Amino acid sequence: MKKIITLLMAVILMMGVCVGLVGCGKDENPDAGQTYYVAAADFFYSEDKGHTYGNGTKEYEIGETVYMKVKAKVTSNKETPETIKIKLTIPNITALDAKYYDGQPITPTFDAVQNVTTYEFTITAALNAQEWEFVFQFIPNAEAEVRMTLEFDDKVDSLYDKQNTVKFVKASTGE
Repeated sequence: MKKIITLLMAVILMMGVCVGLVGCGKDENPDAGQTYYVAAADFFYSEDKGHTYGNGTKEYEIGETVYMKVKAKVTSNKETPETIKIKLTIPNITALDAKYYDGQPITPTFDAVQNVTTYEFTITAALNAQEWEFVFQFIPNAEAEVRMTLEFDDKVDSLYDKQNTVKFVKASTGE
């Protein structure tokens, strides 16, 4: 009986050593093959029909056409391009026109109950990703403070989501 227990202990000890050396077939690097994303986005505005844009002015007069350009880029650690969805939500405003950089229109979804217009579009993430631009044209129709939200899909960490607030004010009377 003592021989069997000793033999059994030796076998268990040998298996433990083998498992320790081999690592149970796991990768040495648990993150190997995992894709990482880094995103950047910003909002830019123009009051001169899109000739110049800046991100400093955030107060616009009711009835005046405002152009908004949203720039977004997602870089990954993979060379193979991958599709990333982006959602821009604009509350309390009637968006008149939205276009991709190449001129293709972006069709919004309007939620009348929540009074929110949502634009969804797709960009490409890759090791050497390009920056995408989306141009929107709208005319403020009431005094408001509007908080726009740009959200990347679930592949990209939510810390890269972006919010931007603009104010729409009454037109100055020149007095």
